[in-house]
Amino acid sequence: MMRLSDSLLVVGLLLGPTAALAQPTYPIRPIRMVIPFPPGGSIDTVGRVVSQPWGAALGQQIVIDNRGGVGGALGTEMVARAVADGYTLLYSNAGSLSIAPHLNPRPNYDVFRDFAPVTQVTSAPFILFSSAAVPVNTIAELIAYAKARPGQLNYASSGPGSGLHLMAELFKSVTGTDFVHVPFKGLGVATPEIISGRVHMLINTYAGSVGLHKGGRIKPLLNSALTRSPQLPDVPTCLEAGLPGFCSSSWHAVVAPAGTPPAAIRKLQQTLATIFANAELRAQLQSREDSEAVGKSPQELAAFLKSEHAKWGKLIKAAGIQ
Repeated sequence: MMRLSDSLLVVGLLLGPTAALAQPTYPIRPIRMVIPFPPGGSIDTVGRVVSQPWGAALGQQIVIDNRGGVGGALGTEMVARAVADGYTLLYSNAGSLSIAPHLNPRPNYDVFRDFAPVTQVTSAPFILFSSAAVPVNTIAELIAYAKARPGQLNYASSGPGSGLHLMAELFKSVTGTDFVHVPFKGLGVATPEIISGRVHMLINTYAGSVGLHKGGRIKPLLNSALTRSPQLPDVPTCLEAGLPGFCSSSWHAVVAPAGTPPAAIRKLQQTLATIFANAELRAQLQSREDSEAVGKSPQELAAFLKSEHAKWGKLIKAAGIQ
């Protein structure tokens, strides 16, 4: 028996490296990427644009699964509870990863406990627009006009607690202005009010407002990014306008369920960084969505999520947003 045991041990040692080499390399089947919002929005558009070349680089298809509901919380919670094997990912934004946890008194997921950061995908500036009916042409003029009329001007958002709502509250905070919040169920519903001039200000991404802008219905006055937008090169940045506290971005990021193998996370991030080296893809994201391709490391995304969580949590508490 001892000789047999010794023989089996030797065989195991000899076969061990061979068996390890024979194991299939991740991924061996399609990957499901959950977007916790309905189809058709900017996040869905960018997610689909990126998923095709990313899947090709991985050697497996990335299947988009839209799971909208509860401001992104439904799909986010679903991924938090998924098997941590690298085959279920969450493609989301500040809405579910940095804002919603502060608005829900009993959140069903913890961003830092339930998820493993993979990579930041894109970053896009917010643009502050005034209605064409408001007699201002610069951000300084808008601030002065608003301060002379406290509580008389308003702004539209896509709903309480949305990123557009919080960006407008951030603007109020850093400028000392008093705009009234007018929430809509979607900016499509708000369009007639903006065109008529009954809504005075809107903060949105360029892609979300390009139709109104090209139609001359709104005037871009301020860019929330650190650098000027190629789509709106004449619009000053938050730094150029002397409003560093307004600097922020609309971003997309990918996270996986906590416990996902580090090798899988590494491969996901590295392949995304590889496809972002393609100038044509970067140009496509820039021209269609005014988005910059990022591809941050998991460690960089972890630090970024912590800073965004703290930033929006502080604003939500100070403004009493529910």
